[in-house]
Amino acid sequence: MVKVPRVTSVNKLEYKPPKGSIAFAPELVSFIQSGEKQSTYRYGLKYDYINVGDTVDIINSSTELMEARVVITAKRRTTFKDLPLSFDKHEIYSDKEHQRQVLSGYYAYIGRQVKDDDTFLIFEFKLAGK
Repeated sequence: MVKVPRVTSVNKLEYKPPKGSIAFAPELVSFIQSGEKQSTYRYGLKYDYINVGDTVDIINSSTELMEARVVITAKRRTTFKDLPLSFDKHEIYSDKEHQRQVLSGYYAYIGRQVKDDDTFLIFEFKLAGK
Protein backbone atom coordinates (compact mmCIF):
# COMPACT_ATOMS: atom_id res chain seq x y z
CA MET A 1 0.00 0.00 0.00
CA VAL A 2 1.42 3.38 -1.02
CA LYS A 3 0.44 6.36 1.08
CA VAL A 4 -0.55 9.53 -0.73
CA PRO A 5 2.26 12.06 -0.23
CA ARG A 6 1.34 15.07 1.90
CA VAL A 7 2.76 17.38 -0.74
CA THR A 8 1.83 17.05 -4.36
CA SER A 9 3.54 18.80 -7.21
CA VAL A 10 1.27 21.44 -8.67
CA ASN A 11 2.24 21.89 -12.29
CA LYS A 12 0.60 24.83 -14.02
CA LEU A 13 2.37 23.97 -17.27
CA GLU A 14 1.96 20.59 -18.89
CA TYR A 15 5.24 18.70 -18.98
CA LYS A 16 5.46 16.63 -22.14
CA PRO A 17 7.95 13.81 -21.69
CA PRO A 18 9.69 12.15 -24.62
CA LYS A 19 7.66 9.52 -26.49
CA GLY A 20 7.91 6.17 -24.75
CA SER A 21 8.08 7.66 -21.28
CA ILE A 22 5.70 8.73 -18.51
CA ALA A 23 6.45 11.62 -16.17
CA PHE A 24 5.83 11.38 -12.43
CA ALA A 25 5.93 13.96 -9.66
CA PRO A 26 9.24 13.68 -7.80
CA GLU A 27 7.56 12.51 -4.59
CA LEU A 28 6.32 9.37 -6.40
CA VAL A 29 9.53 8.31 -8.17
CA SER A 30 11.07 6.58 -5.14
CA PHE A 31 7.89 4.51 -4.67
CA ILE A 32 8.26 3.29 -8.27
CA GLN A 33 11.96 2.55 -7.84
CA SER A 34 11.26 0.46 -4.71
CA GLY A 35 8.42 -1.44 -6.41
CA GLU A 36 5.80 -0.12 -3.97
CA LYS A 37 4.00 1.80 -6.72
CA GLN A 38 3.10 -0.30 -9.74
CA SER A 39 0.11 1.54 -11.19
CA THR A 40 -0.84 5.02 -12.29
CA TYR A 41 -3.95 6.99 -13.21
CA ARG A 42 -3.41 9.28 -16.20
CA TYR A 43 -5.72 12.16 -17.15
CA GLY A 44 -6.91 12.16 -20.75
CA LEU A 45 -5.57 10.11 -23.60
CA LYS A 46 -2.07 11.57 -23.95
CA TYR A 47 -0.56 8.14 -23.17
CA ASP A 48 -3.09 6.04 -25.09
CA TYR A 49 -0.38 5.03 -27.58
CA ILE A 50 1.33 3.01 -24.79
CA ASN A 51 0.21 -0.63 -24.77
CA VAL A 52 0.56 -3.74 -22.65
CA GLY A 53 4.05 -5.19 -23.13
CA ASP A 54 5.67 -1.83 -23.91
CA THR A 55 8.81 -0.82 -22.00
CA VAL A 56 8.47 2.74 -20.75
CA ASP A 57 10.94 5.16 -19.14
CA ILE A 58 9.87 6.80 -15.89
CA ILE A 59 10.77 10.50 -15.92
CA ASN A 60 11.01 12.74 -12.84
CA SER A 61 8.87 15.72 -13.89
CA SER A 62 11.00 18.17 -11.88
CA THR A 63 14.44 17.14 -13.09
CA GLU A 64 13.29 15.69 -16.45
CA LEU A 65 15.70 12.79 -15.84
CA MET A 66 14.92 9.12 -16.47
CA GLU A 67 14.71 7.43 -13.06
CA ALA A 68 13.49 3.90 -13.87
CA ARG A 69 12.24 1.67 -16.64
CA VAL A 70 9.01 -0.33 -16.41
CA VAL A 71 7.03 -2.81 -18.49
CA ILE A 72 3.29 -2.15 -18.89
CA THR A 73 1.31 -5.17 -17.66
CA ALA A 74 -2.27 -3.84 -17.93
CA LYS A 75 -4.13 -0.88 -19.38
CA ARG A 76 -7.72 0.26 -19.24
CA ARG A 77 -9.78 3.38 -19.92
CA THR A 78 -12.29 4.79 -17.41
CA THR A 79 -13.68 8.05 -16.05
CA PHE A 80 -12.72 9.88 -12.88
CA LYS A 81 -15.95 8.86 -11.13
CA ASP A 82 -15.02 5.20 -11.67
CA LEU A 83 -11.38 5.42 -10.58
CA PRO A 84 -10.82 3.21 -7.54
CA LEU A 85 -10.02 4.90 -4.23
CA SER A 86 -7.97 1.87 -3.27
CA PHE A 87 -6.10 -0.04 -5.95
CA ASP A 88 -3.23 -2.53 -5.65
CA LYS A 89 0.18 -0.86 -5.76
CA HIS A 90 -1.26 2.66 -5.98
CA GLU A 91 -1.82 5.51 -3.56
CA ILE A 92 -4.97 5.16 -1.46
CA TYR A 93 -7.42 8.03 -1.16
CA SER A 94 -9.70 8.63 1.83
CA ASP A 95 -12.67 9.62 -0.33
CA LYS A 96 -13.56 10.85 -3.81
CA GLU A 97 -12.98 14.54 -2.97
CA HIS A 98 -9.52 13.74 -1.59
CA GLN A 99 -8.75 11.90 -4.83
CA ARG A 100 -10.09 14.84 -6.88
CA GLN A 101 -7.92 17.29 -4.91
CA VAL A 102 -4.73 15.25 -5.35
CA LEU A 103 -5.27 14.54 -9.07
CA SER A 104 -6.33 18.14 -9.74
CA GLY A 105 -2.98 19.19 -8.23
CA TYR A 106 -1.06 16.89 -10.56
CA TYR A 107 -3.10 18.07 -13.55
CA ALA A 108 -3.33 21.77 -12.64
CA TYR A 109 -2.36 22.64 -16.22
CA ILE A 110 -5.94 21.83 -17.33
CA GLY A 111 -6.98 25.00 -15.45
CA ARG A 112 -9.84 23.44 -13.44
CA GLN A 113 -10.73 20.70 -11.00
CA VAL A 114 -10.97 17.18 -12.39
CA LYS A 115 -14.60 16.40 -13.30
CA ASP A 116 -16.50 13.14 -12.80
CA ASP A 117 -16.75 12.47 -16.53
CA ASP A 118 -13.08 13.21 -17.35
CA THR A 119 -11.34 10.31 -19.09
CA PHE A 120 -8.47 8.53 -17.33
CA LEU A 121 -6.18 5.69 -18.31
CA ILE A 122 -5.12 3.18 -15.68
CA PHE A 123 -1.74 1.56 -16.27
CA GLU A 124 -0.24 -1.26 -14.25
CA PHE A 125 3.48 -1.91 -14.57
CA LYS A 126 6.47 -3.72 -13.14
CA LEU A 127 10.10 -2.70 -13.01
CA ALA A 128 11.88 -3.84 -16.15
CA GLY A 129 14.16 -6.80 -15.56
CA LYS A 130 12.29 -7.94 -12.44
